[in-house]
Amino acid sequence: MEIKYLNNNEINFIRWDNCINNAFNGSIFAFSWYLNILCEDWHALVLGDYNYVMPIIHKPVFRKEIIYSHVLGNRLGVFTNNLLTEDIVNQFFNAIPKNYTYIELNLNKFNSFTDCTYQISNHKIYELDLIQSYSALSQKYSGSFQKNIQSAKANKITIVNGLSTNDLIRFSVQKDSKSNPQLNKKEIAQLRMIISFVLRYNLGEIYGAYTANNNLCAVALFIKSKRKIHLLYNAQNKNGKNLNAIYLLIDRFIESHTEKNLTLNIEKVVSENRVEFLTGAGTTEYKTKNIKKNNLPCYYKLLIT
Repeated sequence: MEIKYLNNNEINFIRWDNCINNAFNGSIFAFSWYLNILCEDWHALVLGDYNYVMPIIHKPVFRKEIIYSHVLGNRLGVFTNNLLTEDIVNQFFNAIPKNYTYIELNLNKFNSFTDCTYQISNHKIYELDLIQSYSALSQKYSGSFQKNIQSAKANKITIVNGLSTNDLIRFSVQKDSKSNPQLNKKEIAQLRMIISFVLRYNLGEIYGAYTANNNLCAVALFIKSKRKIHLLYNAQNKNGKNLNAIYLLIDRFIESHTEKNLTLNIEKVVSENRVEFLTGAGTTEYKTKNIKKNNLPCYYKLLIT
């Protein structure tokens, strides 16, 4: 059966979203509403009657169309509720039109890929199953993680759920705020649209950390779909960093969502010692693939890479 390449106006969004919703590896980042925010003219590869699908986010760079991973996207690739083999994933990438001479994608953890025409690197992601009680999960915290939580409590940090979109955006654009991911003006506008959608449909929560003087010092946006929760965006200022606010914020979020069949991904946490933070929170490490192909002329290679 042939894999079809579809322009945006050829995609059946109802069938697309049904596929993502039913896929065993479905993701909020692959729903049409989310892709529409990231790239108004996203394209798609489709096999069968939307049995297997793969979104294509693209943009022009120096008059060349490239495929790339958006900073607010996360682990795309092939999605399905059927058997997903390495051969099928390879077939999808072979079906990408040749006019895309630069491709850089981060694949979801269920996509195995070995095409030797691509540069392939391993990437570690960190997830935490929340099915256990808070007592059981917090016992898996490292000594330094627990120490930083206690430090935040001693500094009288208060965690609040229910911040507004404007609260998060205003805090994030302050000069002394450091965020992950770091966004430009266009991406901040896209983030605002994402927040509006997820809050309207109860797919997200915004947490904030306040100092003893009631000053906001850290913010975090969590988005959810089915049994997955992602820390999409977070930021802290110097005060929040010095008071270990983000440690208590993540701890409070975990405590509020335990004993549920949910998996939390916090790999985008804003921390100078990110891996230490993630392992200290008791997460499990998984390996995914980052792939890249650069067949641009030499002049363009120097400009893009």
